[in-house]
Amino acid sequence: MPDRVVDRAAPHVPPALLAVRDWLLVALSFTTGIYEAICFLTFGKVFTAAQAGNLVLLGIGVAGTREPVGPNPITVVISLAAFAAGAAAAMPILKAFNGDKEIEDKDVFQVWPRRVSIVLAISLLLQGGFLAVWVTAASPAARAYPLMALSALAMGLQMNAIRSLHVPGVSATAFTAGYIELASGLTTWSLTAHSVRRLAATIICLAAGACLGDFMLRHAQTYAPVVPAIVIAGVIAVALVALEPRGSSPAGQQGFPVRQAVTQNPHE
Repeated sequence: MPDRVVDRAAPHVPPALLAVRDWLLVALSFTTGIYEAICFLTFGKVFTAAQAGNLVLLGIGVAGTREPVGPNPITVVISLAAFAAGAAAAMPILKAFNGDKEIEDKDVFQVWPRRVSIVLAISLLLQGGFLAVWVTAASPAARAYPLMALSALAMGLQMNAIRSLHVPGVSATAFTAGYIELASGLTTWSLTAHSVRRLAATIICLAAGACLGDFMLRHAQTYAPVVPAIVIAGVIAVALVALEPRGSSPAGQQGFPVRQAVTQNPHE
């Protein structure tokens, strides 16, 4: 039997906390779908999170295909640059809490470290700025450049925050890896039912979020960005209440006690 894909938090925390974490990741995937739909349908052919797609669109724009058939290369470049800036801005916060280091057996592993909520809170502030510009603009499309910058910057922060959780195939902003993980895992039987549910739920909720984003743009355009902002705020609140670390580690940080390291986790 092939080695199972290991969730690095699974050996160290109760299954109930893992379930809460996974639902929070699904909720963030849902908000990504909403923002992608809002930005793509409002600002032309550009993504706020799917930067691989933006690279393709940039190539099309550089080749000379312009709106409405092609993208606006300036908007695409803004999204690419802002997303990278957000990812970079998250690193000092994550590194300050050892977020970019490999987990040692002697260290404490947290299912949802406080650093993740901190970065998500900064992302939420940027999305609040996005909402403020959106509702005050006579035409949001006319504010494409600052709105794309705010949204992509927030998505870059969110991507690196979720990446620091080391959940296999899940980033809540980029889904190609998760899609491949799901397809290959089903083929090789290397995923458990729990992993399949988590990966499938994040992918399905991305599409569901895009569906809701389209619906909101057509029927309540002014309030379209309100829903994802509320969901992200809810994610942060639930994480602080339900996944608040307890205990202490050798380094003086709070967390869950680590069990002996295992090479294959029967529960994940």
